[in-house]
Amino acid sequence: MKLKLLFSALLIAGLLSCSSDDDGDSGSNSIVGTWDAVTLQLDSGSQEEQSLADLFNLLAAQECYLVSMILEADNEATLLTSIDYLDLSGLFTGNLSIDCPTENDSETATYAFENGQLRITDSNGVTTAVDATLNGDRLTLFIEGEEFDDLEVSGSLVFERR
Repeated sequence: MKLKLLFSALLIAGLLSCSSDDDGDSGSNSIVGTWDAVTLQLDSGSQEEQSLADLFNLLAAQECYLVSMILEADNEATLLTSIDYLDLSGLFTGNLSIDCPTENDSETATYAFENGQLRITDSNGVTTAVDATLNGDRLTLFIEGEEFDDLEVSGSLVFERR
């Protein structure tokens, strides 16, 4: 259950990380493109939370991206997440191999990126903001545990542009 809660929080974090430059520039300062979550870094947390972050990072290192987002020039965003399709049953039987999910869920939103802050308005009309940095093809979302119902730790979720 804790795994689902953490990954649900990552899904929310992924939604929050959708953003856009106001000028629509498609150069290196533009946020437009397809982004994959490649690293989850937790500042602290329980051993279970740290283990989940390690699993997330291990899968990403194998090019199995559990969270991706497509950011369009018209401030539309699509979040793709395969977290709910991750099969961990082999871990309980001693099989340390985890297959990358082939299915994903998709959610659309609108976004804005201004003054180091990403604002996302989800399909229910709820707007949330989170601090973020864009450095070329790397987008870092700073997670504060109190901002998310299911996540008690803080850290960062790093995306790389394809």
